[in-house]
Amino acid sequence: MFENEMEESLSSTIKIGEVSYRTLGAFVNYLYTAEVRLDQQFACVLFVMAEKYQVQHLKDYCQKFLVANLNCDNSLSTYILAHRHNAKQIIDAALIVITGNMDKLTSRKEYAKLKEKDPQLVIEIYEAFLSRHSSFSCVRTVSSTSYSEGYGFEGQ
Repeated sequence: MFENEMEESLSSTIKIGEVSYRTLGAFVNYLYTAEVRLDQQFACVLFVMAEKYQVQHLKDYCQKFLVANLNCDNSLSTYILAHRHNAKQIIDAALIVITGNMDKLTSRKEYAKLKEKDPQLVIEIYEAFLSRHSSFSCVRTVSSTSYSEGYGFEGQ
């Protein structure tokens, strides 16, 4: 940010808006100490801020936290956040949790909103679900079916 011919580099000032005092304090504290206490929501906020201000080590730290703390309750919101910021590692991890809990997630209001606002993400979820389950189903079907059953090979 300060290396290019941007306004920030010319004035040695960064204008930070639309962020809470707590978030800004934690962000600045992290820059000096490399320490921060995270919860799910705070990790999301700091992840976005770290990306915006190109603080890669904080972004990586938040990303690891988000992946490690994925569960059925936060997987859809984390997946949406990850898509907005092209965070492939989080996307992949969230898809594993989502596709493993489709029966629970598809009945939630959050899922209905996602279908309405961003159907392309729902398609990606279903593609991951089908990929995960059709591969397993094919293996199970082939291994449990005798080749002679139902294929007209008997008595020929």
